[in-house]
Amino acid sequence: MNASSRRALLFALIVVAAWNATLALDAASQPLTVVHRAPRKPEPGRKPPLVVLLHGHGANERDLLPMIPRLDPRVAVASPRAPFQIGSDNFSWTNGNSAADIDAARRTVLECIDQVVETTGADRSRVYLAGFSQGAMLTLAIALTEPEKIAGAAVLSGRLAAPVREQHAAADRLRAFPILVVHGRDDRQIPLRAGHEVRDFLKPLVALEYHEFDYGHSVSDEAVFVFDQWLRRRLKSDR
Repeated sequence: MNASSRRALLFALIVVAAWNATLALDAASQPLTVVHRAPRKPEPGRKPPLVVLLHGHGANERDLLPMIPRLDPRVAVASPRAPFQIGSDNFSWTNGNSAADIDAARRTVLECIDQVVETTGADRSRVYLAGFSQGAMLTLAIALTEPEKIAGAAVLSGRLAAPVREQHAAADRLRAFPILVVHGRDDRQIPLRAGHEVRDFLKPLVALEYHEFDYGHSVSDEAVFVFDQWLRRRLKSDR
């Protein structure tokens, strides 16, 4: 069975109109499980914008779902499970830290986005990527190497991978690209200095919004709030 036939078979199992559906997607030659939630308040006559959530190392596709009710109700949300299992219900986006590992993860997510858009009817021009921890590192890697593939990126408690620092898109491709960075001052897993490094690296390259708050390595109420406000401004400018 060729790849297109295999994808068609997987898509046949999906009920796109469901509020909460689990999609089986064949991204980068690996089947991915993706939780998809339709907009709570769809925009009449428009395809919905899509927010793609990337969980951290050792988590799964359900980890970031609690933030959905606090996001703009016009958005559809897709939350994929990373492909590498490292525990009974724990997953990782990479199988190492090399440039090749990060590139493979980046391609997996981009293929996943394409399939979610195709399957659910989301607006391809309004896809926003948001990641936490390892997912934030991957979000930043995608934003800085292929900014044309997404409309904006939110980096929640992440860091900048060395291969991306050394090889990112040209400045003219990144100029005006919107990136939100949020970090906790008490983060002991990815210290605040990593957030400052991301901030300082991005400031001359992109349209950066940066926040830091008094919390640890988590997605805090403050982080969700500023992400929602940032997202609403993006959607308003898309009109």
